[in-house]
Amino acid sequence: MEGRNWRKGVATLGMFALLFVGTFVLIRCGGTSNTPGMGSAYVSVSDPPSNTDFSHVWVTIDDVSANISGTSDTGWQSLVSSLDPSSSPIQAVQVDLMNLPAQGQCLLAQLGSTQSLPAGDYQQIRLMLVANNANNVNLNSPSGEPTSNQCASVNAWNCVVTGSGTSAVTTALDLSSEAQTGLKIPPGQVMGGPIHVANGQSVDINIDFASDRSIVAEGNGQYRLDPVLVAYQSGNSSQGASANLTGISGQVLSGTISGTTVTNGSPISGANIALELDPNTNPTDGGTNVDLITNWLTTTDSNGNFDFCPLPTGPFDVVASAGSASAPSYNATIVTGVPNGTQVAVPLMAETGTPSTAGTLSGLVTATSTATSITANVYALQQATGSLEFAVPLLTGSNPEESQLTVPCTSGACTTTAPVFSLVLPASNPLVGTFSAGNISWTAPTGTGGTYKVEATCTGSSGTVATFSSPTSTVAAGGATSLSTGQPPQLTGCTQ
Repeated sequence: MEGRNWRKGVATLGMFALLFVGTFVLIRCGGTSNTPGMGSAYVSVSDPPSNTDFSHVWVTIDDVSANISGTSDTGWQSLVSSLDPSSSPIQAVQVDLMNLPAQGQCLLAQLGSTQSLPAGDYQQIRLMLVANNANNVNLNSPSGEPTSNQCASVNAWNCVVTGSGTSAVTTALDLSSEAQTGLKIPPGQVMGGPIHVANGQSVDINIDFASDRSIVAEGNGQYRLDPVLVAYQSGNSSQGASANLTGISGQVLSGTISGTTVTNGSPISGANIALELDPNTNPTDGGTNVDLITNWLTTTDSNGNFDFCPLPTGPFDVVASAGSASAPSYNATIVTGVPNGTQVAVPLMAETGTPSTAGTLSGLVTATSTATSITANVYALQQATGSLEFAVPLLTGSNPEESQLTVPCTSGACTTTAPVFSLVLPASNPLVGTFSAGNISWTAPTGTGGTYKVEATCTGSSGTVATFSSPTSTVAAGGATSLSTGQPPQLTGCTQ
Protein backbone atom coordinates (compact mmCIF):
# COMPACT_ATOMS: atom_id res chain seq x y z
CA MET A 1 0.00 0.00 0.00
CA GLU A 2 1.82 2.92 0.32
CA GLY A 3 3.13 5.71 2.08
CA ARG A 4 3.03 8.24 3.48
CA ASN A 5 5.15 11.54 1.98
CA TRP A 6 7.46 13.09 4.84
CA ARG A 7 7.03 16.30 3.53
CA LYS A 8 8.27 19.52 4.09
CA GLY A 9 5.12 20.85 3.19
CA VAL A 10 3.10 18.45 1.64
CA ALA A 11 0.13 18.02 3.20
CA THR A 12 -0.83 17.02 0.34
CA LEU A 13 1.83 16.59 -2.08
CA GLY A 14 2.59 16.31 -5.49
CA MET A 15 1.05 16.91 -8.59
CA PHE A 16 -2.34 15.89 -7.90
CA ALA A 17 -5.23 16.12 -6.13
CA LEU A 18 -8.20 17.39 -4.46
CA LEU A 19 -11.13 16.45 -2.73
CA PHE A 20 -14.60 17.68 -3.26
CA VAL A 21 -17.73 16.50 -1.69
CA GLY A 22 -21.16 16.06 -2.84
CA THR A 23 -23.50 15.65 -5.63
CA PHE A 24 -22.46 19.19 -6.41
CA VAL A 25 -21.67 19.33 -10.12
CA LEU A 26 -18.60 21.34 -11.05
CA ILE A 27 -18.91 23.35 -14.24
CA ARG A 28 -15.59 23.43 -16.01
CA CYS A 29 -14.68 25.99 -18.56
CA GLY A 30 -13.21 24.44 -21.63
CA GLY A 31 -9.73 25.17 -22.91
CA THR A 32 -9.21 28.28 -24.95
CA SER A 33 -9.99 28.12 -28.64
CA ASN A 34 -6.34 28.80 -29.39
CA THR A 35 -5.08 25.60 -27.72
CA PRO A 36 -2.74 24.01 -30.28
CA GLY A 37 -4.00 20.47 -30.79
CA MET A 38 -5.27 17.70 -28.56
CA GLY A 39 -3.73 14.85 -26.61
CA SER A 40 -4.99 12.04 -24.40
CA ALA A 41 -4.42 10.95 -20.80
CA TYR A 42 -4.65 7.65 -18.91
CA VAL A 43 -5.08 7.93 -15.13
CA SER A 44 -4.33 5.32 -12.47
CA VAL A 45 -4.19 5.35 -8.68
CA SER A 46 -1.69 3.66 -6.35
CA ASP A 47 -0.83 3.79 -2.67
CA PRO A 48 2.77 3.55 -1.44
CA PRO A 49 3.78 0.80 1.00
CA SER A 50 1.99 1.67 4.20
CA ASN A 51 2.14 1.13 7.94
CA THR A 52 -1.47 1.22 9.15
CA ASP A 53 -3.85 -0.86 11.22
CA PHE A 54 -6.56 -0.64 8.55
CA SER A 55 -7.52 -3.74 6.60
CA HIS A 56 -9.43 -1.63 4.04
CA VAL A 57 -9.68 2.05 3.16
CA TRP A 58 -12.49 2.67 0.68
CA VAL A 59 -12.80 5.97 -1.19
CA THR A 60 -15.29 6.78 -3.94
CA ILE A 61 -13.91 8.99 -6.72
CA ASP A 62 -16.21 10.92 -9.03
CA ASP A 63 -13.87 13.28 -10.85
CA VAL A 64 -10.21 13.83 -11.74
CA SER A 65 -9.29 17.03 -13.55
CA ALA A 66 -6.30 19.22 -14.40
CA ASN A 67 -5.64 22.89 -15.00
CA ILE A 68 -3.02 24.58 -17.17
CA SER A 69 -3.11 27.61 -14.86
CA GLY A 70 -1.24 27.38 -11.60
CA THR A 71 -3.58 29.81 -9.83
CA SER A 72 -6.96 29.93 -11.58
CA ASP A 73 -9.96 27.95 -10.36
CA THR A 74 -11.57 27.97 -13.80
CA GLY A 75 -10.56 26.15 -16.93
CA TRP A 76 -10.45 22.65 -15.44
CA GLN A 77 -10.21 19.80 -17.93
CA SER A 78 -11.47 16.33 -17.07
CA LEU A 79 -8.81 13.59 -17.23
CA VAL A 80 -11.32 10.71 -17.13
CA SER A 81 -14.24 10.83 -19.56
CA SER A 82 -16.45 8.52 -17.50
CA LEU A 83 -16.03 10.84 -14.50
CA ASP A 84 -16.57 14.06 -16.44
CA PRO A 85 -19.29 16.08 -14.65
CA SER A 86 -20.76 16.92 -18.05
CA SER A 87 -21.46 13.23 -18.67
CA SER A 88 -24.65 11.64 -17.38
CA PRO A 89 -24.63 9.60 -15.33
CA ILE A 90 -21.20 9.87 -13.76
CA GLN A 91 -19.66 6.42 -13.26
CA ALA A 92 -18.04 6.91 -9.87
CA VAL A 93 -15.29 4.44 -8.94
CA GLN A 94 -14.83 2.96 -5.46
CA VAL A 95 -11.22 1.96 -4.69
CA ASP A 96 -9.71 0.07 -1.74
CA LEU A 97 -6.45 1.86 -0.98
CA MET A 98 -5.19 -1.11 1.04
CA ASN A 99 -5.66 -3.82 -1.54
CA LEU A 100 -3.36 -4.30 -4.51
CA PRO A 101 -4.88 -6.35 -7.35
CA ALA A 102 -3.76 -9.88 -8.16
CA GLN A 103 -0.70 -10.75 -10.20
CA GLY A 104 1.50 -8.47 -8.10
CA GLN A 105 0.64 -5.33 -10.02
CA CYS A 106 1.77 -1.98 -8.64
CA LEU A 107 -1.43 -0.13 -9.42
CA LEU A 108 -4.62 -0.25 -7.39
CA ALA A 109 -6.92 0.72 -10.24
CA GLN A 110 -7.12 2.26 -13.67
CA LEU A 111 -9.51 5.18 -13.22
CA GLY A 112 -9.94 5.71 -16.96
CA SER A 113 -8.89 8.05 -19.71
CA THR A 114 -9.79 10.96 -21.95
CA GLN A 115 -9.00 11.18 -25.64
CA SER A 116 -9.70 14.91 -25.89
CA LEU A 117 -7.30 16.76 -23.59
CA PRO A 118 -6.16 20.16 -24.95
CA ALA A 119 -2.39 20.23 -25.39
CA GLY A 120 -0.45 22.23 -22.81
CA ASP A 121 1.47 22.10 -19.53
CA TYR A 122 -0.89 21.19 -16.68
CA GLN A 123 0.14 22.62 -13.31
CA GLN A 124 -2.73 21.55 -11.04
CA ILE A 125 -4.54 18.25 -10.67
CA ARG A 126 -7.70 17.75 -8.65
CA LEU A 127 -9.45 14.68 -7.29
CA MET A 128 -13.08 14.78 -6.16
CA LEU A 129 -14.70 12.28 -3.80
CA VAL A 130 -18.39 11.50 -3.47
CA ALA A 131 -19.91 13.03 -0.34
CA ASN A 132 -20.84 10.50 2.32
CA ASN A 133 -24.44 11.76 2.32
CA ALA A 134 -24.79 11.74 -1.49
CA ASN A 135 -27.80 9.93 -2.97
CA ASN A 136 -28.42 8.31 -6.35
CA VAL A 137 -24.74 7.89 -7.21
CA ASN A 138 -24.21 5.58 -10.19
CA LEU A 139 -21.34 3.65 -8.62
CA ASN A 140 -19.46 1.45 -11.09
CA SER A 141 -16.25 -0.52 -10.92
CA PRO A 142 -13.37 0.50 -13.21
CA SER A 143 -14.67 -2.03 -15.77
CA GLY A 144 -18.06 -0.34 -15.77
CA GLU A 145 -19.88 -3.25 -14.10
CA PRO A 146 -22.17 -2.29 -11.19
CA THR A 147 -20.77 -3.15 -7.77
CA SER A 148 -21.99 -2.84 -4.21
CA ASN A 149 -21.07 0.08 -1.96
CA GLN A 150 -18.54 -1.28 0.57
CA CYS A 151 -19.44 1.53 2.99
CA ALA A 152 -23.21 1.07 2.83
CA SER A 153 -23.39 -0.41 6.34
CA VAL A 154 -22.38 2.99 7.79
CA ASN A 155 -24.38 5.05 5.26
CA ALA A 156 -21.27 6.50 3.62
CA TRP A 157 -19.29 6.33 0.38
CA ASN A 158 -15.89 6.58 2.09
CA CYS A 159 -14.93 4.40 5.05
CA VAL A 160 -12.17 2.48 6.84
CA VAL A 161 -12.24 -1.11 8.09
CA THR A 162 -10.23 -2.27 11.09
CA GLY A 163 -9.80 -5.94 11.92
CA SER A 164 -10.94 -8.75 9.67
CA GLY A 165 -13.49 -11.52 9.45
CA THR A 166 -16.05 -11.52 12.24
CA SER A 167 -14.05 -8.88 14.16
CA ALA A 168 -14.04 -6.37 11.29
CA VAL A 169 -15.40 -2.92 12.15
CA THR A 170 -16.42 -0.43 9.44
CA THR A 171 -16.33 3.30 10.26
CA ALA A 172 -17.28 6.21 8.01
CA LEU A 173 -14.31 8.28 6.86
CA ASP A 174 -15.23 11.92 7.46
CA LEU A 175 -14.13 14.44 4.86
CA SER A 176 -12.27 17.53 6.07
CA SER A 177 -13.95 20.90 5.69
CA GLU A 178 -11.50 21.75 2.91
CA ALA A 179 -12.74 18.72 1.01
CA GLN A 180 -16.16 20.31 0.70
CA THR A 181 -14.71 23.08 -1.43
CA GLY A 182 -11.89 21.12 -3.05
CA LEU A 183 -8.29 20.71 -1.92
CA LYS A 184 -5.73 22.00 -4.36
CA ILE A 185 -2.06 21.14 -4.66
CA PRO A 186 -0.08 24.19 -5.83
CA PRO A 187 2.39 23.91 -8.72
CA GLY A 188 5.37 23.76 -6.36
CA GLN A 189 4.16 20.37 -5.17
CA VAL A 190 3.87 18.85 -8.64
CA MET A 191 6.51 16.15 -8.96
CA GLY A 192 8.80 16.81 -11.88
CA GLY A 193 7.02 20.02 -12.82
CA PRO A 194 3.91 20.44 -14.99
CA ILE A 195 2.46 17.50 -16.93
CA HIS A 196 3.36 18.15 -20.55
CA VAL A 197 0.74 17.10 -23.10
CA ALA A 198 1.77 17.56 -26.73
CA ASN A 199 -0.46 17.48 -29.79
CA GLY A 200 -1.26 13.84 -30.54
CA GLN A 201 0.53 12.58 -27.40
CA SER A 202 -0.81 10.08 -24.86
CA VAL A 203 0.41 10.58 -21.28
CA ASP A 204 0.15 8.24 -18.30
CA ILE A 205 -0.64 9.94 -14.99
CA ASN A 206 -0.47 8.11 -11.68
CA ILE A 207 -1.90 9.40 -8.41
CA ASP A 208 -0.31 8.18 -5.17
CA PHE A 209 -2.58 8.23 -2.14
CA ALA A 210 -0.67 8.00 1.15
CA SER A 211 -3.45 6.49 3.24
CA ASP A 212 -1.36 6.04 6.39
CA ARG A 213 -0.58 9.75 6.37
CA SER A 214 -3.98 10.88 5.13
CA ILE A 215 -6.22 9.44 7.85
CA VAL A 216 -6.45 11.20 11.21
CA ALA A 217 -7.89 9.48 14.28
CA GLU A 218 -10.19 12.07 15.86
CA GLY A 219 -10.07 10.62 19.38
CA ASN A 220 -13.77 9.69 19.51
CA GLY A 221 -13.58 6.50 17.53
CA GLN A 222 -14.03 8.42 14.29
CA TYR A 223 -11.60 9.01 11.41
CA ARG A 224 -11.10 12.06 9.20
CA LEU A 225 -9.53 12.26 5.77
CA ASP A 226 -6.75 14.86 5.63
CA PRO A 227 -5.34 13.95 2.24
CA VAL A 228 -1.68 13.66 1.34
CA LEU A 229 -1.67 13.15 -2.41
CA VAL A 230 1.01 13.02 -5.05
CA ALA A 231 0.74 12.75 -8.80
CA TYR A 232 3.24 12.44 -11.58
CA GLN A 233 3.58 11.60 -15.24
CA SER A 234 4.59 7.93 -15.29
CA GLY A 235 5.18 7.70 -19.03
CA ASN A 236 3.80 8.12 -22.51
CA SER A 237 1.74 5.25 -23.89
CA SER A 238 -1.51 4.30 -25.51
CA GLN A 239 -2.42 1.71 -22.86
CA GLY A 240 -2.50 3.73 -19.67
CA ALA A 241 -0.13 3.65 -16.71
CA SER A 242 1.78 0.80 -18.26
CA ALA A 243 5.03 2.56 -19.07
CA ASN A 244 6.39 2.61 -15.54
CA LEU A 245 5.58 -0.43 -13.43
CA THR A 246 9.13 -0.73 -12.16
CA GLY A 247 10.34 0.63 -8.86
CA ILE A 248 13.12 0.40 -6.29
CA SER A 249 13.58 -2.78 -4.27
CA GLY A 250 16.27 -4.31 -2.12
CA GLN A 251 17.27 -5.58 1.29
CA VAL A 252 18.26 -3.99 4.61
CA LEU A 253 21.19 -5.75 6.32
CA SER A 254 23.46 -5.30 9.30
CA GLY A 255 26.82 -3.90 8.22
CA THR A 256 30.32 -2.92 9.25
CA ILE A 257 32.67 -0.42 7.64
CA SER A 258 36.44 -0.31 7.35
CA GLY A 259 37.69 2.83 5.68
CA THR A 260 35.25 3.22 2.79
CA THR A 261 34.50 -0.51 2.42
CA VAL A 262 31.19 -1.81 3.78
CA THR A 263 30.64 -5.49 4.56
CA ASN A 264 27.03 -6.65 4.74
CA GLY A 265 25.79 -9.13 7.32
CA SER A 266 22.40 -10.55 8.31
CA PRO A 267 19.00 -9.27 7.09
CA ILE A 268 17.14 -6.88 9.42
CA SER A 269 13.37 -7.44 9.62
CA GLY A 270 11.04 -4.64 10.67
CA ALA A 271 13.47 -1.88 9.60
CA ASN A 272 11.94 1.37 8.36
CA ILE A 273 12.77 2.11 4.74
CA ALA A 274 11.78 5.33 2.96
CA LEU A 275 12.27 7.07 -0.36
CA GLU A 276 12.82 10.80 -0.79
CA LEU A 277 13.20 12.62 -4.08
CA ASP A 278 16.88 13.36 -4.63
CA PRO A 279 17.30 17.16 -4.26
CA ASN A 280 20.12 17.39 -6.77
CA THR A 281 17.84 16.47 -9.67
CA ASN A 282 14.42 17.22 -8.15
CA PRO A 283 14.76 20.57 -6.34
CA THR A 284 11.13 20.60 -5.25
CA ASP A 285 11.83 21.88 -1.79
CA GLY A 286 14.46 24.56 -2.09
CA GLY A 287 17.31 22.07 -2.22
CA THR A 288 16.15 19.60 0.44
CA ASN A 289 14.31 16.37 -0.18
CA VAL A 290 11.90 15.85 2.65
CA ASP A 291 8.53 16.84 1.33
CA LEU A 292 7.64 13.59 -0.38
CA ILE A 293 8.86 11.02 2.08
CA THR A 294 5.35 10.41 3.28
CA ASN A 295 4.42 8.73 0.11
CA TRP A 296 7.06 6.04 0.13
CA LEU A 297 7.68 4.46 3.52
CA THR A 298 7.38 0.85 4.58
CA THR A 299 9.00 -1.77 6.84
CA THR A 300 11.11 -4.69 5.73
CA ASP A 301 9.77 -8.23 5.77
CA SER A 302 11.20 -11.20 7.72
CA ASN A 303 14.09 -11.42 5.23
CA GLY A 304 14.85 -7.69 5.28
CA ASN A 305 13.31 -7.13 1.84
CA PHE A 306 11.41 -4.07 0.61
CA ASP A 307 9.77 -3.01 -2.66
CA PHE A 308 8.41 0.35 -3.85
CA CYS A 309 6.33 0.32 -7.02
CA PRO A 310 5.27 2.18 -9.11
CA LEU A 311 7.46 5.27 -8.94
CA PRO A 312 8.08 8.38 -11.02
CA THR A 313 11.34 8.76 -12.88
CA GLY A 314 13.47 9.72 -9.85
CA PRO A 315 16.24 9.41 -8.87
CA PHE A 316 15.59 8.91 -5.17
CA ASP A 317 17.44 8.89 -1.88
CA VAL A 318 16.86 5.62 0.02
CA VAL A 319 16.77 6.01 3.83
CA ALA A 320 16.73 3.24 6.45
CA SER A 321 16.52 3.16 10.26
CA ALA A 322 15.89 0.50 12.91
CA GLY A 323 15.85 0.19 16.70
CA SER A 324 14.15 1.77 19.71
CA ALA A 325 14.80 3.70 22.91
CA SER A 326 14.88 0.46 24.90
CA ALA A 327 16.80 -1.95 22.65
CA PRO A 328 20.07 -1.93 20.68
CA SER A 329 19.66 0.32 17.66
CA TYR A 330 21.36 1.34 14.44
CA ASN A 331 22.60 4.53 12.82
CA ALA A 332 20.46 5.74 9.94
CA THR A 333 21.73 5.07 6.41
CA ILE A 334 21.03 7.20 3.33
CA VAL A 335 21.93 6.18 -0.22
CA THR A 336 21.61 9.14 -2.59
CA GLY A 337 20.85 9.23 -6.31
CA VAL A 338 19.24 5.79 -6.72
CA PRO A 339 17.44 5.55 -10.10
CA ASN A 340 14.10 3.86 -10.68
CA GLY A 341 14.41 0.19 -11.63
CA THR A 342 17.28 -0.45 -9.16
CA GLN A 343 17.81 -3.18 -6.58
CA VAL A 344 19.95 -1.94 -3.70
CA ALA A 345 21.42 -3.43 -0.51
CA VAL A 346 21.17 -0.97 2.39
CA PRO A 347 23.48 -1.65 5.38
CA LEU A 348 22.74 -0.40 8.90
CA MET A 349 25.62 0.19 11.33
CA ALA A 350 25.04 -0.77 14.98
CA GLU A 351 24.93 2.10 17.48
CA THR A 352 28.23 2.30 19.36
CA GLY A 353 27.17 4.79 22.03
CA THR A 354 26.53 3.92 25.66
CA PRO A 355 23.91 2.65 26.06
CA SER A 356 23.49 1.38 22.49
CA THR A 357 19.90 2.58 22.25
CA ALA A 358 18.23 5.43 20.39
CA GLY A 359 17.69 8.94 21.79
CA THR A 360 14.60 11.10 22.17
CA LEU A 361 13.85 14.66 21.01
CA SER A 362 10.68 16.28 22.36
CA GLY A 363 8.88 19.60 22.51
CA LEU A 364 5.57 21.36 21.97
CA VAL A 365 3.81 22.98 19.02
CA THR A 366 2.24 26.44 18.91
CA ALA A 367 0.28 28.01 16.06
CA THR A 368 -2.12 30.77 15.10
CA SER A 369 -5.42 29.83 13.49
CA THR A 370 -9.09 30.77 13.39
CA ALA A 371 -9.99 27.06 13.58
CA THR A 372 -10.94 25.34 16.84
CA SER A 373 -8.00 22.97 16.40
CA ILE A 374 -5.25 22.29 13.89
CA THR A 375 -3.40 19.19 12.75
CA ALA A 376 0.38 19.58 12.96
CA ASN A 377 2.90 17.14 11.54
CA VAL A 378 6.30 17.01 13.25
CA TYR A 379 9.34 15.22 11.88
CA ALA A 380 13.12 15.30 12.19
CA LEU A 381 15.76 16.23 9.61
CA GLN A 382 19.16 14.71 10.21
CA GLN A 383 22.30 16.55 9.15
CA ALA A 384 24.61 14.46 6.96
CA THR A 385 27.70 15.27 4.90
CA GLY A 386 28.00 18.74 3.40
CA SER A 387 24.61 20.47 3.13
CA LEU A 388 22.63 17.23 2.91
CA GLU A 389 19.56 16.98 5.16
CA PHE A 390 17.07 14.16 5.11
CA ALA A 391 13.99 13.10 7.03
CA VAL A 392 14.65 10.11 9.29
CA PRO A 393 11.99 7.43 9.88
CA LEU A 394 11.13 7.51 13.57
CA LEU A 395 11.95 4.47 15.70
CA THR A 396 8.72 4.29 17.67
CA GLY A 397 5.05 5.20 17.38
CA SER A 398 2.29 4.15 15.03
CA ASN A 399 3.53 6.40 12.25
CA PRO A 400 7.27 6.04 11.54
CA GLU A 401 7.41 9.09 9.36
CA GLU A 402 6.34 11.77 11.81
CA SER A 403 4.35 12.68 14.90
CA GLN A 404 0.88 13.89 13.98
CA LEU A 405 -0.77 16.10 16.57
CA THR A 406 -4.16 17.70 17.10
CA VAL A 407 -3.54 21.05 18.79
CA PRO A 408 -6.50 22.93 20.33
CA CYS A 409 -7.00 26.64 19.58
CA THR A 410 -8.57 29.41 21.65
CA SER A 411 -9.08 32.96 20.36
CA GLY A 412 -6.71 32.35 17.47
CA ALA A 413 -3.89 30.83 19.57
CA CYS A 414 -3.12 27.12 19.41
CA THR A 415 -0.83 25.53 21.97
CA THR A 416 -0.36 22.97 24.70
CA THR A 417 1.36 23.43 28.04
CA ALA A 418 3.58 20.33 28.02
CA PRO A 419 5.77 18.57 25.45
CA VAL A 420 3.37 17.02 22.94
CA PHE A 421 5.72 15.33 20.52
CA SER A 422 8.43 12.82 21.31
CA LEU A 423 10.61 11.68 18.42
CA VAL A 424 12.75 8.56 18.98
CA LEU A 425 15.75 8.85 16.66
CA PRO A 426 19.10 7.24 15.83
CA ALA A 427 21.66 8.56 18.33
CA SER A 428 24.58 8.86 15.90
CA ASN A 429 25.14 10.53 12.56
CA PRO A 430 24.34 8.51 9.43
CA LEU A 431 26.21 6.25 7.07
CA VAL A 432 26.07 7.97 3.67
CA GLY A 433 26.27 6.19 0.32
CA THR A 434 26.38 7.77 -3.13
CA PHE A 435 24.97 5.67 -5.98
CA SER A 436 26.67 6.02 -9.36
CA ALA A 437 26.83 3.73 -12.39
CA GLY A 438 25.57 0.74 -10.42
CA ASN A 439 27.98 1.16 -7.50
CA ILE A 440 27.77 2.80 -4.07
CA SER A 441 30.59 4.89 -2.56
CA TRP A 442 30.40 5.00 1.25
CA THR A 443 31.25 7.68 3.82
CA ALA A 444 31.43 6.51 7.45
CA PRO A 445 29.41 8.24 10.22
CA THR A 446 31.20 11.18 11.86
CA GLY A 447 31.18 12.71 15.33
CA THR A 448 29.25 11.62 18.39
CA GLY A 449 25.55 12.07 18.79
CA GLY A 450 22.98 12.61 16.04
CA THR A 451 22.42 16.19 14.84
CA TYR A 452 18.81 17.11 13.96
CA LYS A 453 16.45 19.94 13.15
CA VAL A 454 12.78 19.58 14.07
CA GLU A 455 10.27 20.68 11.46
CA ALA A 456 6.52 21.07 11.80
CA THR A 457 3.90 21.72 9.12
CA CYS A 458 0.21 22.46 8.87
CA THR A 459 -2.14 23.06 5.97
CA GLY A 460 -3.28 26.61 5.26
CA SER A 461 -5.78 28.07 2.83
CA SER A 462 -5.71 27.03 -0.84
CA GLY A 463 -3.56 24.03 0.01
CA THR A 464 -0.51 26.06 1.05
CA VAL A 465 1.66 24.63 3.78
CA ALA A 466 3.12 26.50 6.75
CA THR A 467 6.48 25.19 7.96
CA PHE A 468 8.58 25.81 11.07
CA SER A 469 12.22 24.72 11.34
CA SER A 470 14.03 24.65 14.68
CA PRO A 471 17.75 25.23 15.35
CA THR A 472 19.88 22.07 15.40
CA SER A 473 19.84 19.77 18.42
CA THR A 474 22.04 16.80 19.35
CA VAL A 475 20.48 13.49 20.39
CA ALA A 476 22.70 11.13 22.41
CA ALA A 477 22.34 7.38 22.90
CA GLY A 478 19.79 6.68 25.62
CA GLY A 479 19.33 10.42 26.17
CA ALA A 480 16.34 12.77 26.15
CA THR A 481 16.60 16.24 24.60
CA SER A 482 13.92 18.97 24.70
CA LEU A 483 13.68 21.97 22.43
CA SER A 484 14.26 25.12 24.47
CA THR A 485 11.19 26.96 25.75
CA GLY A 486 11.73 29.81 23.30
CA GLN A 487 12.02 27.54 20.26
CA PRO A 488 8.84 25.50 19.90
CA PRO A 489 7.51 25.05 16.37
CA GLN A 490 5.62 28.25 15.51
CA LEU A 491 3.03 27.80 12.75
CA THR A 492 0.83 30.48 11.18
CA GLY A 493 -2.22 30.42 8.97
CA CYS A 494 -3.29 26.84 9.72
CA THR A 495 -6.85 26.06 8.65
CA GLN A 496 -7.32 22.68 10.29
